[in-house]
Amino acid sequence: MVQIDLYLWIPFSVFVIIYICYYASKCGRPCIYAKKNSMLVKRLSKECPAFKSYFLPSFFFTLPNLQSYTTELDDSLSYKDFDFKTRTITLPDNGEVFYTEPEATSYPRLSRKLVAVIVPGYTGDHYTTYVLKLARILLEQDVWPVIFTDRGKGGVPMRSQKFFSAGYNDGLAKVLDTIMDTNVNSKFAVIGISFGGMVAANTILHHPRRKALLAQVLISTPLSSLQTIKRLNSFSAARLLYNIPFGHRIKALLLQSEDIYKSSLCGSTLLRNLKACKSMTDIDEKFIAPMFGYSSVDAYYRDICLSKTLQHIHVPTVCINADDDPCFTKEMYPIRAIKSNPNVCLVGTKAGGHYGFAGMTWPYSLHTFSDQILQEMFSMLRKDLRLDLNSFTND
Repeated sequence: MVQIDLYLWIPFSVFVIIYICYYASKCGRPCIYAKKNSMLVKRLSKECPAFKSYFLPSFFFTLPNLQSYTTELDDSLSYKDFDFKTRTITLPDNGEVFYTEPEATSYPRLSRKLVAVIVPGYTGDHYTTYVLKLARILLEQDVWPVIFTDRGKGGVPMRSQKFFSAGYNDGLAKVLDTIMDTNVNSKFAVIGISFGGMVAANTILHHPRRKALLAQVLISTPLSSLQTIKRLNSFSAARLLYNIPFGHRIKALLLQSEDIYKSSLCGSTLLRNLKACKSMTDIDEKFIAPMFGYSSVDAYYRDICLSKTLQHIHVPTVCINADDDPCFTKEMYPIRAIKSNPNVCLVGTKAGGHYGFAGMTWPYSLHTFSDQILQEMFSMLRKDLRLDLNSFTND
């Protein structure tokens, strides 16, 4: 019996020791990438303790794929009883997008001095719990949250054949215009999550009223699309956990409106291509790129790549990424592009997966590292607005 116990105890002990060493390697202060002497980093380092604090990931959810899974688990754990209202905006091609904001009568003490537009991930909308959780965090900071929902999402069928890409988004641009027109005395910020960060940054770069934006935050956003696509197409966890499942979700979403594509020859061709798709990158190649007039899918990826966008953007931008993100690892960070622009900084944590960032106390506390940065950053912006100060000095 003793001998049997030893056979079990020794490998278990070795496993525990290896796992503890692995966990220790995932703990530490975030690494900040930015241009030397950047005013953006100086101010954030002074006002946001999270930039200097140790990030201790959840002990039992340290692995990157498990960290990513914590976001899905949050869907069953998070509180989502909000009194919000959703408005529809009809675009020139008869397509519809939506924005969701708090019901004013339910939040009478909430000011609108600072309005933050949330751009969810590829399949996220105003019903998705991680999005509502983010809206609650903003409410607690006295920030007016607005959730953007793109064409075909939110359970509403598409009204035109045009879908959306990761490039400039006319629907988001229209929502920004509408929010700015209805909140004339407010300042604005944008938060983009994963794919939504690509949409946000590429839209803001060309938006004529971008000077009204105080900041944008991109969380777990792939900053180099060409390298990310290689990872998604390789035989890896990124393909099995993201490329194929998200491809099925987007395909199912589009097929809910397949009748709209049957009404024209071009639409019928796109529909046949869509039905042959088996992954998210297949949809990019056979559906999205042709729809938006790109000569090839590589041309599409080059056009939407944020490593190019970040070099030219003037809105103060904070990117929050994990070194072990299955879709976008540390080796893919566009460091040169980030360091070329004083308006951009990248906060890289050793652990966090893809929009995980679950801390040591998860799931007892659903407060994540990215939540902490957002709280501290928006608290700083609110304080500056009260004092009528500019948070950042752009070069």
